[in-house]
Amino acid sequence: MLNVFICGHCGNETHKKRNGHKYKYCSTTCYYNARYGEIINDELGGIRNPLCLEAVRLWQAGMSQREAAEWVGVELHVVVKWFQKYGRSNKSTLYTRVCRHCDKPLEGVVHQRKYCSETCASRAQYAKKYPIRQRSKFDPKLRGSALELYWGGLEGTAIAQHFEIPDGTVHSWIHDFGDMRKRTPVPEVLNLVSVVNRLEAAGTPKEWIEILHRAAPEGDRTPIHIVCGFVHGHASHGYYAAIVSEVLKRNPCDGMIYAFCSGEHILTLKWINDTFFCTKKPKATGKYVWPDTKIGTSISVCGCEFEYLLSLSKKRGRKPCFA
Repeated sequence: MLNVFICGHCGNETHKKRNGHKYKYCSTTCYYNARYGEIINDELGGIRNPLCLEAVRLWQAGMSQREAAEWVGVELHVVVKWFQKYGRSNKSTLYTRVCRHCDKPLEGVVHQRKYCSETCASRAQYAKKYPIRQRSKFDPKLRGSALELYWGGLEGTAIAQHFEIPDGTVHSWIHDFGDMRKRTPVPEVLNLVSVVNRLEAAGTPKEWIEILHRAAPEGDRTPIHIVCGFVHGHASHGYYAAIVSEVLKRNPCDGMIYAFCSGEHILTLKWINDTFFCTKKPKATGKYVWPDTKIGTSISVCGCEFEYLLSLSKKRGRKPCFA
């Protein structure tokens, strides 16, 4: 049997099945309209409260949710709930502010926020640091140029610095396509390698001196004999004089400057006024770049080249490989 009654909101006569419930409204729409008020703006997601509409307008004008709540005279959590309720399903002009990375509407987010999440914020910062045209992995010209430099003897980090692209992009190209050709040193490519890596890869004294001579500025021409290899420990001047005499087959009292390296320290030996004059210079960071014994026993350089050599620093990391 049906129960005939008058809707408490719209006043229309309606019929509903009699199941022991005393109906007052003909539909849920009338129920919500009677309890929460009529909808005053359908386009903005069904807003019923005029204070909510005023808070939305203030927020669009530049206020934060807290400032809008204080202005209309309601609690902050009420305004936040309004924004969460009406913002999720709204597709109109209510949320004109969007995330600067993914263009998602900033629903229920304070006005100062530029991104919808920390993920979008970090991705936007990465994209700003590495523009799309430079970090694209599908640029065939850029990838081909990078691989040519790699096959010519340049390492991945140096290639990334040369093209101003992320290291990971270059290393991924090397991982996927680096084995397609054998690496062969090319002089034009090796000129892009840092001086430190070129000195470490040099195989003869002549090549080592030529690299240093091209990189060092003009200056003092005082000859200095560099003793190849590293010395260990801290000994007296007699120990270094013995190396000059027995290894280099030279007279340590000839007045020439002989330089030794222990990695973190540079030691020089010179015969002045019937006595040996020794100096010691420590390295603040890293290690000194120094010729290895595979090149020879000693290398003669001038004062400006020696000063430039002391300014170089060898850091930990991947060693140069041009094979």
